[in-house]
Amino acid sequence: MNHNRVLRLCREEGLTLRIPRQKRKFASSVRVPLAPPAAVNERWTLDFVTDARSDGRRFRVLTVIDVYTR
Repeated sequence: MNHNRVLRLCREEGLTLRIPRQKRKFASSVRVPLAPPAAVNERWTLDFVTDARSDGRRFRVLTVIDVYTR
């Protein structure tokens, strides 16, 4: 049954409906920092960068960086 329909019917009948809230998710394990790279081409970083041109058109660029030589 549709959740919104149930809420509407309960409201019309004057009933109160307790809606269970979702529990927060936490990290399941302790995070260990990565060791710094020891040589060129050992680790790369990728990221999308968004910008806009002077006429308002937006564009995205994938940037790829070698962590050791940056």
